[in-house]
Order: sequence, then structure tokens, then C-alpha cells
Amino acid sequence: MLSGQRLHDHAGLLLTGDYESLQWLHQTVHDVNDRSPIVRDKEGAFLGLAYDVRKAYEGQREIIPRPRHQKSLGERYGVRILWPVLLLQQRILRVSLAFLDHSRRHQAITYALESVIEDGLQEDFGNESPAIIEQWQRLDPTYPDIVDKLDTRCALFCSWSNRDRKRRLAALLASFGPLYALAPAAGTSGRGSVEISPAELERWVGADWPDPRW
Repeated sequence: MLSGQRLHDHAGLLLTGDYESLQWLHQTVHDVNDRSPIVRDKEGAFLGLAYDVRKAYEGQREIIPRPRHQKSLGERYGVRILWPVLLLQQRILRVSLAFLDHSRRHQAITYALESVIEDGLQEDFGNESPAIIEQWQRLDPTYPDIVDKLDTRCALFCSWSNRDRKRRLAALLASFGPLYALAPAAGTSGRGSVEISPAELERWVGADWPDPRW
């Protein structure tokens, strides 16, 4: 069974699960990555989800010990993933299934991941979560350059305070859209603004991601 725990400063989610559930997710992502026509870089950001999950169930990331008061539960494993990364990875998985022959097993683990993410967003962002969830569901990975945008968006996201992450994550997700640069609000983003300007993103092109403080 998959589950999640929010991280510090609205940075992302600690995705956790037992060995079999994480292995199941790992196998599903690999299969979809190999066969999906919308995954153009077969060694790219989407496959990174499989890598992170494998490192988790191999015990090389977070290890959650068996609860003393619940002997029926075993040891669990987890990996920390930034919100923008995980939300785009999930959308690639979901949308790819529309183009592939797949089984109920694929659907089951995909729905489980979506449920964990949705619960995590609601817990982490409170009143801001409906707008964030709406923009997350609008992410369309069929556009060929959407994954290329992830690097600058994550660098900007990592640079933000926890307050900015809560206020501006929905706008950051909206900036992945193909019509973002044409929107009237995209022209400026002054001090205190929620919107993301192209100039603000341009400053992070090719830059290292700051410490997300998670």
C-alpha cells in the first residue's frame, strides 16, 4: 500500500510504501516509459520516478521502522520528491495509459498514486489545494516541450520561501501550459505577485537548484 507524508516548507511529499507496492510502482513506470509514445526521452524525468522508488525499496532512501504497537505492519520505505516533479511524473503516467494497452494492475497502482498525491496536497496546502489540484490535472504531457520546462520551474520553486510555495504553486503549474507566455498575466510578476513571469523563469535557466530545505 502506498502512502505519503508532507515534507517541511511545502517542498514535496515523502512517498512511502511496503516493498511489494513500491516494486509494483517501479515495474509499472518502467513498462509505461518503454512503451509510451509521449515519453520522448526514455532516460528522462519520468523514468526518474522508477529510479527513486527502486532506491526506496532497496533501503537506500528513507526507512520507516515497524510500529511497535502494530505488529501486523512491516517495515516501510520512502523517498522524498519535490511537488513539481511528482505532479508532472504522475500526469505522464496517467495520460500515457490512454495510449497503451494496459491491465487493471496498471490502473490500480496509478489510482493509488493519485490518491496519495491528492491527499498530500490537501493536507499540505489547505485552502490553496483546490487551485493546485486543478492546475495539476491540467498538466498535459502530450506537449513535446513540457518536460524541458521542469528544470527552471523546480529551480525557482526551490528558491521560494514556504509562504511563496503555498501561494504560488498553482501559478507555477499553470506556467507549464503551451499558452502560458501569451496570457496577459504572464508579462509581469512584481513583488508579492502570485503570477510567474517569463523573466522570473529566465533567471533560472541552466542554474543549479537551491537547497529545497525539506
